[in-house]
Amino acid sequence: MPPRLPFQPRALRAASITPLAGPSRLLATAPPTNSKPKGKSPASGDIPPLQRPPGTHIKPTSSPKSWQQKKDEMLDDDRAKAKRKALLHEAKQGYFHDYNQARTARGGKLWIAPNVLIREDKANYFPDISGKSLLGKNVHTTDVFKGKATLVTVISTRLSEEHVRSFVQPVLEDLEGHPDFQYLTINHQPNALKSLLVSFFTSSLKRIVPEHQWPTYLISTGSWSPIDVIQPLGLGNSLLGYVFLVDHNAKVRWAACGLATEDEVKSFRRAAAVLVGRMKGGVGAGAVAGAGAGSEMGGKAVEGVVGPALSGSH
Repeated sequence: MPPRLPFQPRALRAASITPLAGPSRLLATAPPTNSKPKGKSPASGDIPPLQRPPGTHIKPTSSPKSWQQKKDEMLDDDRAKAKRKALLHEAKQGYFHDYNQARTARGGKLWIAPNVLIREDKANYFPDISGKSLLGKNVHTTDVFKGKATLVTVISTRLSEEHVRSFVQPVLEDLEGHPDFQYLTINHQPNALKSLLVSFFTSSLKRIVPEHQWPTYLISTGSWSPIDVIQPLGLGNSLLGYVFLVDHNAKVRWAACGLATEDEVKSFRRAAAVLVGRMKGGVGAGAVAGAGAGSEMGGKAVEGVVGPALSGSH
């Protein structure tokens, strides 16, 4: 006679099956039903400012790592400790952490972007990320950054696409077509199944993405290193969209995440105009010269005010 199963109250039986509805909602590309309507930015009162310059201290390279470099990384005690710390942090957060965070009133927004550029001597490097462009070529971000100011967006879901769109549209209207400016999109799909689906629908992406952006629209598959990419860039929630302004030396000079606020859009347009203006003395150089130290972020993330003369320079 088979053993009898212990009795479970009805409430307990119901509670044991509720998590099964979670994964399908987590993988949905549409925003949660109780998220803020499109076009409405979250209140910034309870969101902290950007605390540190994003990026890594190590200058990136598109060359593959040598055997000696890989060996040194394996024997690096500090790197091993950082990996363990990252794994523990991820385990403590739980499977639904990103989803629950995105459902909050502030939409999961992690920080408020700085109102000025990060100073070049304080800025960190954007880590090298590889992917396949819509032209089918393997591309490294480090090679793309050379010689131009680059607007970089990192997306992975439809919600993240809405986030970056709230930032980039005004800047593209100002600067798209400028010889010292370019727009780079990184579509990251860490899940093997989703990355396979995205590769199948490349032709559909080509119908959506303008043809002149195909060379700089990258599809990056596989997991990114938490200590080399995710933590340095502040990609704390995989459902959000991220925006970076990177200079010709691959240094991150401005960063934002989530849905844009009105003030962030204004500061982003000013920062982009200043950075492009400094490329070979191009557009906006005169306004930059008059702005002085106020056009860059100093030792703290929230210091500095951009002069009104920069608001229209592009």
